[in-house]
Amino acid sequence: MKKFFVFLIFSLSVLNAKILDRIIATVNDQPIFYSEFKERLAPFLEQINENIKDEKEREKAIKKVRKDVLDSLIEEKVLLSEANKEKIKVTSSEIDQGIAELRGRFETEEDFQKELKKQKLTVDDLRKRVRDQLKVIKLIDMKVKAKVEIPSEEELKKFYQENEDKMVIGEQVRVKQIFFEFKKGTDKTELKEKARKVLALCKKHPEKFEEYARKFSDAPENAGDTGYFGRGEKIPEFEEPCFKLKVGEISDIIETPIGYHIVKCIGKKAPEKKNFEESREYIKNYLMTLNMEESYASYVRQLRDQATIKILDKSLIE
Repeated sequence: MKKFFVFLIFSLSVLNAKILDRIIATVNDQPIFYSEFKERLAPFLEQINENIKDEKEREKAIKKVRKDVLDSLIEEKVLLSEANKEKIKVTSSEIDQGIAELRGRFETEEDFQKELKKQKLTVDDLRKRVRDQLKVIKLIDMKVKAKVEIPSEEELKKFYQENEDKMVIGEQVRVKQIFFEFKKGTDKTELKEKARKVLALCKKHPEKFEEYARKFSDAPENAGDTGYFGRGEKIPEFEEPCFKLKVGEISDIIETPIGYHIVKCIGKKAPEKKNFEESREYIKNYLMTLNMEESYASYVRQLRDQATIKILDKSLIE
């Protein structure tokens, strides 16, 4: 279920298009501007160019992501159009709360304001964006989420019986980390030297790892505690070294695409099979999520079939 309950504020482009901007598609006469498409596409293109070296494969991936991006923009416009048709209202206090949640993602008010400036968003733009996203969330709550039935006891038991061999929690590990982020303009040599100095402190005083995490980490919350996680839940560059550590052991410097990490293993769990009672909540949530995704997809297809969608610049996706 795409972007189900997520604010898209800082991944979208500016609503107020420049004079030279152009309309590339319309949904029920509502425009999609090239600026929206371009800015939404940018991070995907960056990722593709970094990770796919073969020219033909890169062109294939770019073609697909361009179609996906335009499709997602159309979907959002369709949903907002329906929310307006249903006359869904959002209060000022709800908008304030939404903005407060966005503000909470930044360490300081200055960082928040810099991001607004970077995205060329005024306060009024931001409030309108939050309002529209909250309208869509309320629409999905009303038309999809509220209509998803809770699985019966028989359905839960049947699923468990048919998937009993899969009701196993694999090996899990729990770590605390000190994270040094690759920020824009970061000198990686200087950052690694800082990480080396902190690692030396950790090796000398392992009992102070939490203290150092709060003092030096770019993600100091809860002393960098990841909680327990299994294989496949983190990026491989981070995950593999974590599973190789013994409880109490501290890693060397780990490099991932997002930064340097110093990790201390604080717990491990062996694989274990769960009985029906232990699996009940997981199965219920899984089946409800599955039903919700199917209902959401069906609902969006229905709205799209009823909408008037015109793609004015097909060269962007060909």
